[in-house]
Amino acid sequence: MRPLGRLFKNLGNTHEAPGDETFAETGPCECSPEWPALETTANSHTMRAPPPSHYSIMTNPEIGTLVARCTGCRARYPAPWAVDGNEPMPYDFARDAAELTDRERPHGPVEAEHTISTASGNSWPALPGIDYATLFQPRSLVCGSAEAEGDHSFRTGTALISVSWELASTWAVYVEGAASLEAADLIVEEMARQLGEATGETALHYRING
Repeated sequence: MRPLGRLFKNLGNTHEAPGDETFAETGPCECSPEWPALETTANSHTMRAPPPSHYSIMTNPEIGTLVARCTGCRARYPAPWAVDGNEPMPYDFARDAAELTDRERPHGPVEAEHTISTASGNSWPALPGIDYATLFQPRSLVCGSAEAEGDHSFRTGTALISVSWELASTWAVYVEGAASLEAADLIVEEMARQLGEATGETALHYRING
């Protein structure tokens, strides 16, 4: 199994018990103004949790079990919320990578691992008969299909990109040989946009290492 698949399956230490008063206290927000900012935690990493336009069932307190709290008074947030899409993934290596400056990053061809998931938390809908090349190869770039691991692989310039459907709501994207991390990010950004257009879902993409 690819490392990304193992990481998702081993995701732990997330505050999801409704009665867990050690993380969030039941009661009204005591801040002024109320609810100045929200946070949650996963794998012992604190993450921003803004009130969303789209949210997962798991982050709707009337249905799900995940918990967000006020950053000021630690009151449990009683309405739906979502994890900030700009946050690095909640793993040590992802957080360490996000803290590197451009000056500290290695030069030359790079390898990077990304995810593309639905903003709603729903599974990606099935697309019977879809041509993966049309779905994933960025239309703004010159691309060609390639033989590699994953459900679909292609080359563009010096980069080899492999795509795997790791989980129902997550595509994993592996980029090898890109000129820079920024170049890898742009490739995956366009892939996510095309996937969202084809499925009608809002796509979120993250770089989790590199």
